[in-house]
This record gives sequence, structure tokens and C-alpha cells, in this order.
Amino acid sequence: MGTKAQVSIFIIFGIVILAAAAVVFYINTSGQKEEIAPGVFISTQEIPTQLDPVSSFVTQCLDDVAVSGLKLIGEHGGYIDTNSPELTKQNFKISDDPTESDAVAFAPGSEFKIPYWWYLESNNNCEGTCRFSSKRPELRDDDGSIEKQLNRYIEKNMPECINNFESLTGQGFEISGLSAIKANAKVAESDVVVVMDYRLSAKKEGITSTLDQFFVRVPVDLEKIYNLATEITNLQQKYRFLERQTMNLVSSFSSVDSNKLPPVTDMRFEFGSTTSWRKSDVKNSIMQVLASYIPMFQVDGTRNFNRDFYSSELKQRLYDSMIVPVANQEYNNLDVTFNYLDFWPIYFSINCNGEICQPESASSNLLALIGLQRYDFAYDVSFPALVGVFDQDALNGQGYNFNFFLEANVRNNRELESEFVPLQTADIPAASFLCDLSNRNSAEVTIKVIDAVEAKPLDGVSVTLGVAGENCYIGSTNENGTLVAKFPAGTAGALISLLKPDYISKSQLFDASPDRKLSLEAKLDPVKEKKITIKKKLLEKTSRGWEFTNKISDLKPDEEAFVTLTRLSPLTEEDFDAVASIKGPNEEQIRLAPGKYEVNINTFLRENIRIPEKKVRKKTGLFSEEEFTIPGFEFNANNPYPSGGLRMNVTITEEDLKKDTITFFAVSPALENVPEQQRSIDDLNQAANIDEYSRVFAALLAPVFQ
Repeated sequence: MGTKAQVSIFIIFGIVILAAAAVVFYINTSGQKEEIAPGVFISTQEIPTQLDPVSSFVTQCLDDVAVSGLKLIGEHGGYIDTNSPELTKQNFKISDDPTESDAVAFAPGSEFKIPYWWYLESNNNCEGTCRFSSKRPELRDDDGSIEKQLNRYIEKNMPECINNFESLTGQGFEISGLSAIKANAKVAESDVVVVMDYRLSAKKEGITSTLDQFFVRVPVDLEKIYNLATEITNLQQKYRFLERQTMNLVSSFSSVDSNKLPPVTDMRFEFGSTTSWRKSDVKNSIMQVLASYIPMFQVDGTRNFNRDFYSSELKQRLYDSMIVPVANQEYNNLDVTFNYLDFWPIYFSINCNGEICQPESASSNLLALIGLQRYDFAYDVSFPALVGVFDQDALNGQGYNFNFFLEANVRNNRELESEFVPLQTADIPAASFLCDLSNRNSAEVTIKVIDAVEAKPLDGVSVTLGVAGENCYIGSTNENGTLVAKFPAGTAGALISLLKPDYISKSQLFDASPDRKLSLEAKLDPVKEKKITIKKKLLEKTSRGWEFTNKISDLKPDEEAFVTLTRLSPLTEEDFDAVASIKGPNEEQIRLAPGKYEVNINTFLRENIRIPEKKVRKKTGLFSEEEFTIPGFEFNANNPYPSGGLRMNVTITEEDLKKDTITFFAVSPALENVPEQQRSIDDLNQAANIDEYSRVFAALLAPVFQ
């Protein structure tokens, strides 16, 4: 009996030990976590084999809904649906006019709308300061981010996919949800991970288990696609390549020909009637040109980039100017396309007299056989350009599209300027080399920035570092114009950029060292508002013909000068232009920075100046002559006399900009000072020789700073 009692005690003790071990095993198993993406953990859980269909069903539903949501996000430029503010946390201003909207309807009357990632937020007819904006959503963290939108979409649509588990209850499963669905999507380094917390109880054939968490990986490299789209947007914002190409196309397809576009500038001394265009036809032609040529844009470094070579110089020039220079091999598995479709209305205006476009200086005398024709057309154009990024390998070979719009805005033949504030690309902190603070292992780098004109320290200068397609904000200078920071070492070929409003941004090559401190000093050229005035240096008609007399004269009250200064910036600095219109002997304001400029001035006098008709005799044969009448010609307020101009390069120094006023001198053939009977139609040739006079008398035409 004693032996049996001892055996019973050992059996009981063993059972207790086994039970305790089982409890410990259960606790350890249920408490284990697996990292499926940087910072994303799920609880590992074993369920009975009989209940595997429940886990597989919910997981498949999660995958289907997540893929559906990601496709919608790609189709709508980062938004599930532009018509659903409850999902996107964003409101869109949308009208039938895509250039007055935050998003573009893909087809007339369509509910399929794609937002702008860069566009003119102000009205098309804005003056002065025009506001630009972006509807690009954040990738992470923000309440309206792509991740958060996907979470809300999954939580809203999972119940419909699950459908109360009807497909499983018919197979003998008893399933009940014990909690609400909570989704947590993470855009990882090469895919999208979705973890869903959803507690449910499942039972079949007496076996019961509780399931808590489900997850899927969707094979879409959304971060890379998003970053490429951001880089393209930043290039458009900074360099306005859509606007510049628009004017390239206008220049290439314009001529004094009614079958082409009206020229931006041209002047003709010729017999015959003037050429004219209909404004509505010009608009339609612009739309046709855009539809044909916007698809020619290519992004360097992408999979579908393929540089072609043409025998035609015009075609080659147009083609090369339509290469967007991202040049990052990281994107060599992505395709990029650009499109404009002619059923997207454009904003269009041109300085025509109503519906008819004709030279401003055309002779109003229909019987005149000769006339000075000045073609000076100013184009205002805004249009949406659709950009598509495509990854053919995504979704296990199904492919993935991501669309967004950029808006081009040309005013008065020039791109409508905006302040460049780059959109930041989205990087996982652990994967970002430049932006990861732990990788900033160089010795201290001291950057000091001063005003190039006043030699004073500049605070608030943003310092960014870019290399191999990646850009990162490092910091900004303090009140002493200084930034002391560490950089990633070994970044040979990196580019450091210095940016501040009202200054010309500057970039330079940079390579930090882990064991050698660096000190960099840079000067930024300020953009200053200065007074500008135009005076004339006269060409006068003498007995010997027209002569440059160097006499100085003010512009007359009815005389106007149009001034364009194009800065010939080095590659390390941003492009800059300045324009002004000055009427009479007045001063106007113009914004200038130090540098070398190409100066282009045209003056027009709106006074009555008449060239009388003249009878001449010309030989019509070996021994015969015939008298001809050269008709008279008249300039007036509606048909101004091209009274002068200037074409030259000028260097404006820091010292020059310390002065208050800049006076430019235009060469002016003073036809108004010639007695009427001594005027000849040949005198008009002087207006065509402004370039030559500007070159020969350059020293006497240099501007004066005072």
C-alpha cells in the first residue's frame, strides 16, 4: 500500500509539472513577437489545423481590400477618392475648368478626378503675388497620409468582404467577432505591410480558438514611386520645365504665316497686306501642339528613357529639351509618361484686338502697298499635364499605376514665377543615409553665409545636401549667419545647396571628412528692388545720312520702353530674369541681383509721324524710264513708331546695386525730328539696325548707376 501511495504521489506531481510547463509554453508562445518590417511587430499565434480556413479567409480578404485601396490611391494621385473627405481628410475645389481647380476630371463629366501635385492656387487672372500650392499627400504619419487613408479604407470595406463569414458558416464553422477592426498599414522599404487587429472566436467540431491579428505584404514599392513623383514635382517647381517647353513649342511653330502660330516678336518691312489669325484658331492650335508634344517628355534614368537622335536640328533640339534630368538609377525599373489630352480645357489669352490677331503696327491704309509690321504677341497659357509612374513588376507582375497632375502657367511669354520650397521625399529613417542622424559621422563643418552686397551675416539660410538622387535638409544658419553641423562622411560628388527668399540660391560640390574639420564661406547675391529709367542716345539724319550723335534725350510722354534683363547665371546658381515697362521720363521699380545680364530694350513712340508719298523714276528698259509713286506711311497711337532699342550684355556688380537708380540708354533714330518732306520710307531701315548700333557704340551705351 505504501508503494502504491508513493507511485500515486509521483504521478500527481508529474501531472502538475506537465500542467505548469503547458502554462509556461502557452504564455511564452502567445507573448512572442515577430518583426515583419522595421518597427512593425505581430504576435505569433498557433491555431488548430481545423481552423486554418478561418485564418486564410480573413487574410485573403485583407489582401484583396488592401490591394483595392492601393490601386485607388495610385489612380487618384495618393488619394482613395477625391470625393470622400471622410477617408482623405482633404477637401478639393473642383470645377469644369481644370485650371481653376485642385484636381482634374479625367474625362468630361467623370467622377474620376486626379489632384495636382503643383499648381496655381490663385485665379488665372491673378496679379502681383500669385499663390501656388500642392495637393500631394504625405506618405506617413499625417492624418491625411496615404498610410492613414489606407487604414480607413480597410476598416470601412473589410466587413463587406467578410460578409458575416457566410461562406464559412455553411461549412460548419461558428464564428463571431469580438472586437472592431483596426488596420495599421506601413509603407516599407520595398512593399506595403498591413497588420489588422481583429479579435474573433472560431469553432468547429468541438475545437475552439481565438484569433487576434492578421497581416499581409502587398508587393508594391510605393515609397520609390512616391519619391520619383516628388522629384519630378520639385523639378517642375524649381525649373518650370513645362512652361519653358511650352514657349519653345510656340517659338518653333510660329511665323508670319496664317497657318502657323503668331510670332512672339517679329518686324517686317515688306510689300503686301498683313497676315492675321483668329484667336480661337490659335487656341485650338496650341492645344493640338500640346497634345502632340507633351507625351515626348522623358525622365532620365527611368526604364522607358530612350534618347533618340534626329537628322532635323529642330526635332533634336525639341527632343533634348524635353528630357527631365532626374538621372537616378534607383528608378531604372519604373516607367514615366506625360500626357495632355485636348478635351482638358486650357486657360488661354493673347493680346489680340478681339477675335482677330494682327500686327500692332500694320498700316491702316488698305490701299498701301508697303507697311512696317510689328508682330509682338504675348501668350498667357495654363494647362494640366498628367504624369504617370508605372511599375510593371508590382503586384506579382500585374503592374501598378500612380497618376498625378502638374500645371503649367505661362504669362506674357514667361513662366509664372513661384518661390521654390522643395517637397521632401519620404524615407524610412533606417534606410535614409543622408537624413539618418546616426550616419552624420563627419568632423564638424562650419558654414558661414553672408550677403554679397552688404557683407553682413545671413540668418535663416536653408542648407540641404543632395547625392545620388537623395536630398536632405541639414539645418539653417543662425543670427550670425553660421551653421555648425555634421554630415555623412564619404559623400564624394554630393551637392550642398544654400537657399533663402530674395536671394539667388547657390550650390557647390561637397565632401565631408570624418577626421578633418571644414569651414565653408559663401556669398549669396541678394535680389534688390532698384529704380530704373530709360534715356535715348540719338541717331540723327544729316546731309551725310543717319549718324550716331550721342545726344541724350528723355523718353517722350507718349513713348514707352519694354525692358528685359536675363541673368547669365553660372551652373551653380539659379536662373533669374527681370522685366519692366517704363512710360515717358519716369522711373519704375525692377528687381535685380548682381551678375552678367543680356539686356533687351525696345521703345515705341505713339505720336503722329507721317512719311509723305514720293514719286521716283526708275528705268524699265535700256532706254526707257517710268515714274512710280511710293505711298506715304503714318504712325500714330494705334500704330506706334519703333523709336529705338538696345541689345547688349551688361555686368551689374555688388557696388552697382548699392546705388539707387540705374539708367539704360537706347539707340534712337529720331525720325520725329526730321522735317516731314525730308523723310523717306528708307529711314525705317534704321530701326532694323539696332543690334549693329548697339555693338559698335557699346562703350557709349553703357548704363549709369547713381
